[in-house]
Amino acid sequence: MNGWRTRIRCYVSPAGKPKIAEWRDGLSVEERADADAFIRIMRMDTDWGPPNYRPQLRPIKGVKASQVRGLGELRWISAKKQHRLLGFFGDGVWYAVLGCTHKQNIYNPADALATAVKRKNEIQRREVKTVEYDL
Repeated sequence: MNGWRTRIRCYVSPAGKPKIAEWRDGLSVEERADADAFIRIMRMDTDWGPPNYRPQLRPIKGVKASQVRGLGELRWISAKKQHRLLGFFGDGVWYAVLGCTHKQNIYNPADALATAVKRKNEIQRREVKTVEYDL
């Protein structure tokens, strides 16, 4: 398995918008720089684990445990906020499906987990495209 975790691909909406790039563009300059540096470091790491990566998300109200199975999150702090990139492993790649912030059991946007589940399923059914994560 070593080395395969360095490839990151991102969800592209049916309208053709790379959603992670769109989320990143909404961050402050400081948050973008921190996100880019963090992801560069994670790409070099072949053994993702805590504290930078949580391999299994916990379900929250409205999202069942079976739905979040396989979803994980990259985790870093920037501008006093806990940032998350939600995604999953498949085909020798980590697919990033949603960027958000997180505090305790509250995600912003509030529907982050439900959206991540939906996007994961779309990628697995090959209903949408993905693109290589390009800083």
